[in-house]
This record gives sequence, structure tokens and C-alpha cells, in this order.
Amino acid sequence: MKTSVVVINWNGAEKLKRYLPKILKVEGVDEFLVSDDASVDQSITVINSFPGVRLIKRDKNGGFSSNVNSGVSKAAGDLVFLLNPDAVPDTDCLIKALPYFKDPLLFSVGCNTGGNWSWANFNKGFFWHYMKEGEPETHQTLWARGGSGIFRKNIFDKLGGMDQFFDPYYEEDTDLGYRATKRGYKNLWVKECKVVLPLEKGVIEENISMAKFSRIAQRNQLLFIWKNITSEKLFSEHKMALAKMLLINPKYWSVFLSAYKKWAEVQKKREVEKKESKLTDEEILRMFDT
Repeated sequence: MKTSVVVINWNGAEKLKRYLPKILKVEGVDEFLVSDDASVDQSITVINSFPGVRLIKRDKNGGFSSNVNSGVSKAAGDLVFLLNPDAVPDTDCLIKALPYFKDPLLFSVGCNTGGNWSWANFNKGFFWHYMKEGEPETHQTLWARGGSGIFRKNIFDKLGGMDQFFDPYYEEDTDLGYRATKRGYKNLWVKECKVVLPLEKGVIEENISMAKFSRIAQRNQLLFIWKNITSEKLFSEHKMALAKMLLINPKYWSVFLSAYKKWAEVQKKREVEKKESKLTDEEILRMFDT
């Protein structure tokens, strides 16, 4: 299998200086790419200082999903290792993942970043994903994180990549994993595939206020539910919970209205999910709500 590492960058010049040399030490890689989402800092200069790295330069800033899709579309590998500019894999991380991809239904490997974000439930009308304490053995997960995950490119393409509907950020990797699971593919969290994430602020935290981040995250939570939760029972629970939320929390109206602007688009996507799904929402949630 050919392999590509694609670093997803936006205004991450300082992080690239610090961490890209470490990323380039990952073994078993056929090509290294950096997809840059129209950065306005010195990112392009930094990237061009690494002769072994291919630059994918976007002329217009679109958001995380758009940037990922641009990078993956240019990657030649059968497997694509997506990394944030400050995510540093162990040198043998990719090599340790390769045997798992002998399973043709395996879509992605989620790496061990010290936190196990494998679990999800549908509680009080909303979809929640959360981290469990401890470090379990390798197991099936609902999704692989977009900044530290390894993806099979032909399935990624078949799924249409990350849904740019969620730009600028948040829920796009959860959506991708959920859609893959609904279609009968698998995602694994692999204990021995380790990626170190720094304790410092990420690029989004450095460039976006927490208030704005929170609004977009809450909007995308609604869009995820409206698009993917096709169970009539669960969706009815959501509608009741949403009505209650709007009654008791007037500030939530701004979140709701920002999501509702996409209602026509989300309905089309919802119909696709109904048509393509092999597993029900209830079956999936039973797998991961333990």
C-alpha cells in the first residue's frame, strides 16, 4: 500500500517550524504534503523551506473540511494520514497501523493521543460524544479524528470526503465516521499507534474567540443530528428537546437560526443517509454507548 501524510494547515507557521521536522521522521511514508488554507502568516515560506514536502496551496480560505478534501484529492497514497501541524506521531505509528488495513472494510484508524474519544450516546434528544478514562485495548470506534487519523482513500472518496457543509470546523470527522459506520465500514482506535498532541493552544484557539467557536460547535451539533439521525423515534426526541431548549434558553435561538439557514440543504443530505444506510441509528448507538 502506498501512503501519504497530509498536514492540514491554516496560519500555523510557528507550529510548522517546530513540529514538521518531527512529522517528517515518520517511517513508511511515500509522500509528505501540506495543504494550506490560504494562510496569511508565514506558512507558505516555512513549507517551501522543506524540499521534501509538496505544498497544496488554496487561494481562498474555506475551512477544515474543504482543506482536508483538497489535500486528500492530491494525495497518491492508498492510505492518507491526516495530521494537524502540531500533531507528532511516533516514528513507527503508520507502520503499526498497516496490518489492520488488511481488512477491506476498515475505513480508518484513530490514533492514541492519550485520550479515548471513541464513545457516543443519544441522551435527552441530543447526540453527544465523549472521552472515557483510561487506555483500553484496540477496539472499534465511531470515528477517527481528522487531525490524527489514517484513512483509506478509496472509501474516503466514495463517501464524498469530509462534508464541507460543516465548515469552518467541528463535527466533520464525527460525521465522516458516522456515515462510514452506517454504510457497514469500520473505524478502529489502535492503542499502539501513538500521536503526541501539545498542551499549547491549537490553531483555531489562537485565531478564533471561544465565543465564536462555541456558537459554531453548537450549530454543527444540530446539523449533525438533522443530517444523520434518521430514526423517527430519536428524531422525535430531538425535536421535543430542541423546543424545550429554545423555551428555557433564549440565547440558543441564535444557534438554532444559524443552523436552520441550512435546512433545505440538510434535508437533501438526510435523504441520502436514509437511502445509503445499512445500519440503524439504534444499532450504531448500542455499539458505542457502553
